[in-house]
Amino acid sequence: MKTLIYKKGNSGFLILLILLSLIACKKENLPAKPVSGPFQVTSTVTNEIEKIAGNYTISIEGTTNGWWVTLPANVQWYSVERKFGSGNVTQKLTIKANDSGQDRSGWVKINSTSKEELTINFKQKGS
Repeated sequence: MKTLIYKKGNSGFLILLILLSLIACKKENLPAKPVSGPFQVTSTVTNEIEKIAGNYTISIEGTTNGWWVTLPANVQWYSVERKFGSGNVTQKLTIKANDSGQDRSGWVKINSTSKEELTINFKQKGS
């Protein structure tokens, strides 16, 4: 069994170690946590669209929010320019002509990092 012997010279080292640990734990003044701003979406998409091809705009006012766009899986007859971003942007929704002879329905969902979402629903005529 070993015995630790305290020597007077070690107290300075102990005090120095305590002082260094107190200085290292100093609280920093960090910037304020970001706050989500207002989120709004407007578009030129109407509820019923003619069978011809067309371009429409979707304006996203995201301010300090990030946003992302979702479409149905494997949709081939319409698309958006950008699927994600932040801040304010106006983007194009492109819809192909409907030559099928039957109406078809679609949607575009815009989500924000502030947990808001908006869905644009539309129907394209087939005849």
